[in-house]
Amino acid sequence: MISQKTIKTLSLAVLSAGLLASCSSSSSSKATEEQSADTVRLVEVAPAEMRALNLSEEFTAQLEAKVVNNITAQAGGRLKQLLVKVGDRVGAGQAVARMEATQAAQAQIQLADAKTNFARMDELYKVGGVSKAQWEQAKSAVDQAKLAYGNAAENTVLRSPISGFVTAKNYDNGDMTSPQLPVVVIQQIAPVKAVIGVSEQYYSYLKKGAAATLSVDALGEETFSGIVTNIFPTLDPVTHTVSTEIEVANKDLKLRPGMYARVHLDFGTKEALTVPDKAIVRQAGSGARYVYVFSGGKAVYRAVELGQQQGDLYEVVSGLNAGDQVITSAPSNLKNGLSVKLRK
Repeated sequence: MISQKTIKTLSLAVLSAGLLASCSSSSSSKATEEQSADTVRLVEVAPAEMRALNLSEEFTAQLEAKVVNNITAQAGGRLKQLLVKVGDRVGAGQAVARMEATQAAQAQIQLADAKTNFARMDELYKVGGVSKAQWEQAKSAVDQAKLAYGNAAENTVLRSPISGFVTAKNYDNGDMTSPQLPVVVIQQIAPVKAVIGVSEQYYSYLKKGAAATLSVDALGEETFSGIVTNIFPTLDPVTHTVSTEIEVANKDLKLRPGMYARVHLDFGTKEALTVPDKAIVRQAGSGARYVYVFSGGKAVYRAVELGQQQGDLYEVVSGLNAGDQVITSAPSNLKNGLSVKLRK
Protein backbone atom coordinates (compact mmCIF):
# COMPACT_ATOMS: atom_id res chain seq x y z
CA MET A 1 0.00 0.00 0.00
CA ILE A 2 1.42 3.41 -1.10
CA SER A 3 1.81 5.95 1.66
CA GLN A 4 0.60 9.54 1.48
CA LYS A 5 4.23 10.76 1.63
CA THR A 6 5.11 8.75 -1.47
CA ILE A 7 2.18 10.21 -3.41
CA LYS A 8 3.29 13.76 -2.57
CA THR A 9 6.85 12.97 -3.77
CA LEU A 10 5.62 11.60 -7.08
CA SER A 11 3.37 14.63 -7.61
CA LEU A 12 6.29 17.02 -7.09
CA ALA A 13 8.41 15.05 -9.57
CA VAL A 14 5.71 15.17 -12.26
CA LEU A 15 5.20 18.93 -11.69
CA SER A 16 8.97 19.58 -12.02
CA ALA A 17 9.17 17.59 -15.23
CA GLY A 18 6.28 19.59 -16.66
CA LEU A 19 7.93 22.89 -15.82
CA LEU A 20 11.23 21.77 -17.36
CA ALA A 21 9.46 20.69 -20.55
CA SER A 22 7.63 24.00 -20.72
CA CYS A 23 10.88 25.98 -20.29
CA SER A 24 12.62 23.86 -22.91
CA SER A 25 9.80 24.45 -25.41
CA SER A 26 9.86 28.19 -24.76
CA SER A 27 13.67 28.37 -25.27
CA SER A 28 13.47 26.37 -28.50
CA SER A 29 10.74 28.66 -29.87
CA LYS A 30 12.78 31.77 -28.99
CA ALA A 31 15.91 30.33 -30.66
CA THR A 32 13.91 29.54 -33.80
CA GLU A 33 12.58 33.06 -33.93
CA GLU A 34 16.10 34.53 -33.49
CA GLN A 35 17.50 32.22 -36.20
CA SER A 36 14.72 33.29 -38.57
CA ALA A 37 15.47 36.94 -37.85
CA ASP A 38 19.19 36.38 -38.58
CA THR A 39 18.54 34.94 -42.07
CA VAL A 40 16.86 38.18 -43.23
CA ARG A 41 19.75 40.51 -44.10
CA LEU A 42 19.29 44.25 -43.64
CA VAL A 43 20.50 46.08 -46.76
CA GLU A 44 20.77 49.54 -48.29
CA VAL A 45 19.78 50.23 -51.89
CA ALA A 46 20.15 52.90 -54.58
CA PRO A 47 18.26 53.30 -57.86
CA ALA A 48 19.74 52.74 -61.31
CA GLU A 49 19.02 56.09 -62.95
CA MET A 50 19.73 58.10 -66.08
CA ARG A 51 22.34 60.85 -65.72
CA ALA A 52 24.28 63.19 -68.00
CA LEU A 53 27.88 61.92 -68.08
CA ASN A 54 30.81 64.07 -69.12
CA LEU A 55 32.75 62.37 -71.91
CA SER A 56 36.42 63.12 -71.41
CA GLU A 57 39.63 61.15 -71.67
CA GLU A 58 43.34 61.62 -70.99
CA PHE A 59 45.97 60.33 -73.42
CA THR A 60 49.75 60.13 -73.33
CA ALA A 61 52.09 60.94 -76.19
CA GLN A 62 55.55 62.20 -77.05
CA LEU A 63 55.73 65.69 -78.49
CA GLU A 64 56.95 66.00 -82.09
CA ALA A 65 58.03 68.87 -84.30
CA LYS A 66 55.35 70.12 -86.65
CA VAL A 67 57.75 69.81 -89.63
CA VAL A 68 61.16 68.10 -89.94
CA ASN A 69 63.43 68.91 -92.89
CA ASN A 70 66.55 66.91 -93.77
CA ILE A 71 68.82 69.28 -95.71
CA THR A 72 71.20 67.54 -98.12
CA ALA A 73 72.90 68.10 -101.45
CA GLN A 74 71.06 66.35 -104.26
CA ALA A 75 74.15 64.55 -105.59
CA GLY A 76 76.41 64.73 -102.56
CA GLY A 77 79.84 66.31 -102.79
CA ARG A 78 82.36 67.98 -100.50
CA LEU A 79 81.10 70.29 -97.74
CA LYS A 80 82.93 73.59 -98.10
CA GLN A 81 81.44 75.46 -95.14
CA LEU A 82 78.81 74.69 -92.53
CA LEU A 83 77.11 77.98 -91.67
CA VAL A 84 75.07 76.90 -88.62
CA LYS A 85 75.48 74.83 -85.48
CA VAL A 86 73.09 72.67 -83.47
CA GLY A 87 70.67 74.83 -81.51
CA ASP A 88 70.73 77.78 -83.95
CA ARG A 89 67.43 79.31 -84.95
CA VAL A 90 67.09 79.77 -88.70
CA GLY A 91 64.56 81.48 -90.95
CA ALA A 92 62.93 80.21 -94.12
CA GLY A 93 65.35 80.67 -97.05
CA GLN A 94 68.43 81.12 -94.85
CA ALA A 95 71.69 79.54 -96.11
CA VAL A 96 72.88 76.76 -93.80
CA ALA A 97 75.80 75.27 -95.78
CA ARG A 98 77.95 75.76 -98.87
CA MET A 99 79.18 72.91 -101.04
CA GLU A 100 82.23 72.95 -103.30
CA ALA A 101 81.22 74.33 -106.69
CA THR A 102 82.99 71.64 -108.77
CA GLN A 103 79.79 70.13 -110.10
CA ALA A 104 78.29 73.54 -110.80
CA ALA A 105 81.45 74.59 -112.70
CA GLN A 106 81.35 71.43 -114.80
CA ALA A 107 77.66 71.95 -115.54
CA GLN A 108 78.38 75.55 -116.55
CA ILE A 109 81.05 74.42 -119.04
CA GLN A 110 78.65 71.84 -120.50
CA LEU A 111 76.01 74.53 -120.87
CA ALA A 112 78.44 76.82 -122.72
CA ASP A 113 79.41 73.99 -125.08
CA ALA A 114 75.73 73.18 -125.74
CA LYS A 115 75.00 76.82 -126.57
CA THR A 116 77.99 77.03 -128.95
CA ASN A 117 76.94 73.85 -130.73
CA PHE A 118 73.37 75.06 -131.07
CA ALA A 119 74.51 78.40 -132.54
CA ARG A 120 76.45 76.53 -135.23
CA MET A 121 73.54 74.20 -135.93
CA ASP A 122 71.17 77.16 -136.15
CA GLU A 123 73.30 78.86 -138.86
CA LEU A 124 73.53 75.62 -140.86
CA TYR A 125 69.80 74.99 -140.50
CA LYS A 126 69.04 78.43 -141.93
CA VAL A 127 70.95 77.59 -145.15
CA GLY A 128 69.72 74.01 -145.31
CA GLY A 129 72.97 72.48 -144.14
CA VAL A 130 71.32 70.29 -141.43
CA SER A 131 67.92 68.73 -140.98
CA LYS A 132 65.25 70.04 -138.62
CA ALA A 133 65.71 66.94 -136.45
CA GLN A 134 69.41 67.78 -135.94
CA TRP A 135 68.49 71.39 -135.11
CA GLU A 136 65.89 70.25 -132.53
CA GLN A 137 68.39 67.83 -130.99
CA ALA A 138 70.92 70.65 -130.48
CA LYS A 139 68.26 72.90 -128.97
CA SER A 140 67.17 70.10 -126.59
CA ALA A 141 70.79 69.67 -125.49
CA VAL A 142 70.87 73.35 -124.48
CA ASP A 143 67.68 72.96 -122.43
CA GLN A 144 69.05 69.91 -120.63
CA ALA A 145 72.35 71.65 -119.90
CA LYS A 146 70.50 74.64 -118.45
CA LEU A 147 68.52 72.35 -116.15
CA ALA A 148 71.67 70.52 -115.00
CA TYR A 149 73.47 73.78 -114.30
CA GLY A 150 70.49 75.18 -112.38
CA ASN A 151 70.32 72.07 -110.14
CA ALA A 152 74.08 72.11 -109.54
CA ALA A 153 74.09 75.82 -108.72
CA GLU A 154 71.12 75.41 -106.38
CA ASN A 155 72.88 72.61 -104.51
CA THR A 156 76.03 74.67 -104.07
CA VAL A 157 74.26 76.76 -101.38
CA LEU A 158 71.91 74.76 -99.15
CA ARG A 159 68.99 76.72 -97.68
CA SER A 160 66.34 75.94 -95.08
CA PRO A 161 62.81 75.83 -96.53
CA ILE A 162 61.26 76.47 -93.07
CA SER A 163 61.79 78.56 -89.96
CA GLY A 164 62.97 76.44 -87.07
CA PHE A 165 65.94 75.14 -85.12
CA VAL A 166 68.97 73.13 -86.16
CA THR A 167 68.61 69.86 -84.25
CA ALA A 168 71.39 67.78 -85.84
CA LYS A 169 74.46 67.99 -88.08
CA ASN A 170 76.24 65.02 -89.63
CA TYR A 171 79.34 66.51 -91.28
CA ASP A 172 82.17 68.94 -90.62
CA ASN A 173 83.86 71.30 -93.09
CA GLY A 174 85.74 69.35 -95.77
CA ASP A 175 83.76 66.11 -95.38
CA MET A 176 82.39 64.30 -98.41
CA THR A 177 78.60 64.18 -98.09
CA SER A 178 76.10 61.60 -99.27
CA PRO A 179 72.50 62.12 -100.41
CA GLN A 180 71.46 59.36 -97.97
CA LEU A 181 72.58 61.32 -94.87
CA PRO A 182 71.49 64.95 -94.42
CA VAL A 183 74.01 67.69 -93.80
CA VAL A 184 71.76 69.26 -91.15
CA VAL A 185 68.26 68.63 -89.75
CA ILE A 186 65.88 71.55 -89.24
CA GLN A 187 62.77 71.17 -87.07
CA GLN A 188 59.84 73.55 -86.80
CA ILE A 189 58.78 73.53 -83.13
CA ALA A 190 56.29 76.40 -83.18
CA PRO A 191 53.85 74.75 -83.35
CA VAL A 192 54.52 71.29 -81.92
CA LYS A 193 52.20 68.32 -82.24
CA ALA A 194 51.22 65.20 -80.32
CA VAL A 195 49.78 62.11 -82.01
CA ILE A 196 47.38 60.18 -79.75
CA GLY A 197 45.34 57.00 -80.22
CA VAL A 198 41.66 57.68 -79.50
CA SER A 199 39.41 54.69 -78.76
CA GLU A 200 36.85 53.90 -81.45
CA GLN A 201 34.01 54.52 -78.94
CA TYR A 202 34.83 58.23 -79.24
CA TYR A 203 35.32 58.27 -83.01
CA SER A 204 31.95 59.90 -83.72
CA TYR A 205 32.78 62.68 -81.24
CA LEU A 206 36.11 63.62 -82.88
CA LYS A 207 36.04 66.88 -84.84
CA LYS A 208 38.80 68.94 -86.45
CA GLY A 209 39.24 72.20 -84.59
CA ALA A 210 38.04 70.72 -81.27
CA ALA A 211 39.81 72.12 -78.21
CA ALA A 212 42.37 70.14 -76.22
CA THR A 213 44.57 70.81 -73.20
CA LEU A 214 48.08 69.52 -72.76
CA SER A 215 50.59 69.30 -69.93
CA VAL A 216 54.13 67.95 -69.67
CA ASP A 217 55.89 66.49 -66.65
CA ALA A 218 58.91 68.71 -67.26
CA LEU A 219 56.86 71.90 -66.63
CA GLY A 220 54.83 70.81 -63.62
CA GLU A 221 51.18 71.89 -63.46
CA GLU A 222 51.32 74.36 -66.36
CA THR A 223 48.80 73.60 -69.11
CA PHE A 224 48.75 74.54 -72.80
CA SER A 225 45.86 74.98 -75.20
CA GLY A 226 45.73 72.99 -78.42
CA ILE A 227 43.35 71.92 -81.17
CA VAL A 228 42.65 68.77 -83.15
CA THR A 229 44.26 69.35 -86.56
CA ASN A 230 44.13 65.92 -88.18
CA ILE A 231 42.12 62.72 -87.77
CA PHE A 232 43.51 59.70 -89.60
CA PRO A 233 41.04 58.06 -92.01
CA THR A 234 41.49 54.50 -90.73
CA LEU A 235 41.55 52.75 -87.35
CA ASP A 236 44.29 50.47 -86.05
CA PRO A 237 42.83 46.93 -86.37
CA VAL A 238 44.78 45.70 -83.32
CA THR A 239 44.17 48.50 -80.79
CA HIS A 240 40.90 49.79 -82.32
CA THR A 241 42.11 53.37 -81.99
CA VAL A 242 42.26 56.22 -84.48
CA SER A 243 45.44 58.32 -84.65
CA THR A 244 44.67 61.96 -83.96
CA GLU A 245 47.02 64.95 -84.19
CA ILE A 246 46.87 67.66 -81.54
CA GLU A 247 48.66 70.91 -82.36
CA VAL A 248 49.90 73.47 -79.81
CA ALA A 249 51.04 76.93 -80.95
CA ASN A 250 54.07 76.94 -78.59
CA LYS A 251 54.81 80.62 -79.29
CA ASP A 252 56.98 80.92 -76.17
CA LEU A 253 58.92 77.76 -77.18
CA LYS A 254 58.53 76.14 -73.76
CA LEU A 255 57.52 72.83 -75.31
CA ARG A 256 60.18 70.78 -77.06
CA PRO A 257 60.03 67.65 -79.24
CA GLY A 258 60.61 64.51 -77.19
CA MET A 259 58.83 65.75 -74.06
CA TYR A 260 56.37 63.32 -72.46
CA ALA A 261 52.90 64.88 -72.66
CA ARG A 262 49.42 64.26 -71.28
CA VAL A 263 46.58 65.32 -73.56
CA HIS A 264 43.05 65.89 -72.28
CA LEU A 265 40.09 65.82 -74.67
CA ASP A 266 36.51 66.74 -73.75
CA PHE A 267 33.91 65.06 -75.98
CA GLY A 268 30.82 66.69 -74.42
CA THR A 269 28.06 64.82 -72.53
CA LYS A 270 25.70 61.89 -73.03
CA GLU A 271 22.72 60.40 -71.19
CA ALA A 272 23.56 57.07 -69.60
CA LEU A 273 22.16 54.62 -67.04
CA THR A 274 24.31 54.71 -63.90
CA VAL A 275 24.69 52.97 -60.54
CA PRO A 276 26.98 53.66 -57.54
CA ASP A 277 30.36 51.97 -57.82
CA LYS A 278 29.88 50.29 -54.42
CA ALA A 279 27.02 48.22 -55.90
CA ILE A 280 29.39 46.58 -58.41
CA VAL A 281 30.96 43.20 -57.63
CA ARG A 282 33.76 41.68 -59.68
CA GLN A 283 33.52 37.95 -60.25
CA ALA A 284 36.66 36.22 -59.02
CA GLY A 285 38.88 34.79 -61.75
CA SER A 286 37.30 36.81 -64.55
CA GLY A 287 36.51 40.31 -65.63
CA ALA A 288 32.76 39.79 -65.30
CA ARG A 289 30.77 42.25 -63.18
CA TYR A 290 27.44 41.79 -61.41
CA VAL A 291 25.06 43.45 -58.95
CA TYR A 292 22.25 42.32 -56.65
CA VAL A 293 18.84 43.84 -57.28
CA PHE A 294 16.35 44.18 -54.39
CA SER A 295 13.16 42.52 -55.64
CA GLY A 296 10.31 40.98 -53.67
CA GLY A 297 12.30 40.86 -50.45
CA LYS A 298 15.13 38.93 -52.16
CA ALA A 299 18.63 39.70 -53.42
CA VAL A 300 18.52 38.85 -57.13
CA TYR A 301 21.78 38.28 -59.03
CA ARG A 302 22.13 40.35 -62.23
CA ALA A 303 25.16 40.29 -64.59
CA VAL A 304 25.96 43.72 -66.03
CA GLU A 305 28.13 45.20 -68.77
CA LEU A 306 29.82 48.43 -67.69
CA GLY A 307 30.96 51.50 -69.59
CA GLN A 308 33.11 54.27 -68.21
CA GLN A 309 33.51 55.21 -64.55
CA GLN A 310 32.98 58.81 -63.55
CA GLY A 311 33.61 59.66 -59.92
CA ASP A 312 31.64 57.21 -57.76
CA LEU A 313 29.30 56.20 -60.59
CA TYR A 314 29.52 53.49 -63.24
CA GLU A 315 27.79 53.59 -66.60
CA VAL A 316 25.69 50.44 -67.15
CA VAL A 317 25.58 49.43 -70.80
CA SER A 318 23.35 46.37 -70.30
CA GLY A 319 21.84 44.21 -67.56
CA LEU A 320 19.71 46.79 -65.71
CA ASN A 321 16.75 49.04 -66.31
CA ALA A 322 16.13 52.52 -65.01
CA GLY A 323 14.50 52.32 -61.58
CA ASP A 324 16.01 48.98 -60.57
CA GLN A 325 17.02 49.07 -56.89
CA VAL A 326 20.59 47.79 -56.56
CA ILE A 327 21.97 46.73 -53.19
CA THR A 328 24.91 48.91 -52.14
CA SER A 329 25.74 47.50 -48.66
CA ALA A 330 28.38 44.73 -48.86
CA PRO A 331 26.95 43.09 -52.00
CA SER A 332 29.90 40.69 -52.21
CA ASN A 333 28.57 38.92 -49.09
CA LEU A 334 25.16 38.20 -50.62
CA LYS A 335 23.83 35.15 -52.45
CA ASN A 336 21.21 34.92 -55.16
CA GLY A 337 17.76 34.50 -53.62
CA LEU A 338 18.82 35.47 -50.09
CA SER A 339 16.02 37.10 -48.09
CA VAL A 340 16.74 40.74 -47.43
CA LYS A 341 15.02 43.67 -45.79
CA LEU A 342 15.56 47.39 -46.31
CA ARG A 343 17.43 49.07 -43.50
CA LYS A 344 15.35 51.87 -42.00
